[in-house]
Amino acid sequence: MTWYNGIFLFLRIGESISLLILGIMWARKTKVTPVFQPLTAYLLCDSFLYIFDTFARKVLHNNIFAFHISTFCDATWLTLIFINLASDNTRNWLKIGWLLFFASAITSALWVDGLITNMNTLSRTVGNCFLVFMAFRQLNQMIRHDYLVPPAKSPVFIFCFIVGIYYSCSLLMFIGQDLSRYSWLSNSIIRFNQQHNGVSALWFYPFLRALQFGMLLHLITLFPMGVTPRHALPQWLRFRLGWRPPTKNWRYRVLPPHLVG
Repeated sequence: MTWYNGIFLFLRIGESISLLILGIMWARKTKVTPVFQPLTAYLLCDSFLYIFDTFARKVLHNNIFAFHISTFCDATWLTLIFINLASDNTRNWLKIGWLLFFASAITSALWVDGLITNMNTLSRTVGNCFLVFMAFRQLNQMIRHDYLVPPAKSPVFIFCFIVGIYYSCSLLMFIGQDLSRYSWLSNSIIRFNQQHNGVSALWFYPFLRALQFGMLLHLITLFPMGVTPRHALPQWLRFRLGWRPPTKNWRYRVLPPHLVG
């Protein structure tokens, strides 16, 4: 396996983390708080687009429009969470910001980048910058009003950290893949090679996805479970060391024969 193929192998594995997170949430029957309910929809859309992207690459031989859909879904669901966290006065401004992003998504798909021609550089830039702005604005509000509990135990802090780090770094890598299609770069001193430039931009993406996976996993552990940790494990992983009396009502306990008498 060449280094080029290895990068794309890790890239495909990294893109499937939403499926893993959803599986863990289903196994432990995570009770997501109402404020973070759009997070489940965000993970479901990301999982669907992972499967749909595979179909588009193998069958349609064109997955460019999946980037447009992914950006729209990410910005929409995450903005809903920030709207739930914001005060009544701020919510209207966030809604206006989302409308501006929606306008950039339409412009990018129909005129600037093309729905099936190029990656959505315009809408991705607007959407990511908007998400990063909302993340740091929320953190600033929490610090100013002393709402910041120990960071590792605050779902809002973990969520803002994920959005701020992931969408700021991924924007740089995303733009790095698409620089070579701009004609004005062909006259620059630096010679841009499309394939080499694209692969170089993706080198750190699997590590970024791994960081996102770890933080999302920590985030969902902060939500209450519908089952105990032992029962969240598969049946073949559940075991007990030694005999323990049943935990049901004492009137229904049945002792083993060697303890009776």
